[in-house]
Amino acid sequence: MDRIFTATGINLANLEEAFSGNEDVLAQMLGLFQVQASERVQQLSANLAVWDEMAIRTVLHSLVNIAGAVRAYGLSDLAKAVGDAVKRGDKPKAQALARSLVRESVYVLAQVKVLLEAAQVSPKELWATTLPAETPPEA
Repeated sequence: MDRIFTATGINLANLEEAFSGNEDVLAQMLGLFQVQASERVQQLSANLAVWDEMAIRTVLHSLVNIAGAVRAYGLSDLAKAVGDAVKRGDKPKAQALARSLVRESVYVLAQVKVLLEAAQVSPKELWATTLPAETPPEA
């Protein structure tokens, strides 16, 4: 069954539960996520354009893993949903879900930027950070 996805971003409470006391490790992970997520989303778009199923599934698998690691569950769920559409050979659905995935990735990356800036001030500031809300898509 297909779902309509709405942006969820990073679950800060779950992130704190997992990384409190290890903020330096989290900052390193967030830095890696920032680079890797951007690369994977670009790769996904390119692979979808030529419908390279194996490459699409490889990129999606990576996105699921890195998104889950930083508690960006919506991004992870979208990557899984795109993968399901690809498995079914449903190109229009995969493309539509991929557009939602791109939007979610922009949202999550904006939150990651804020968290990394807070970590530079003080690692403990991560947990007092107010993450940005999703911005509406361009009209």
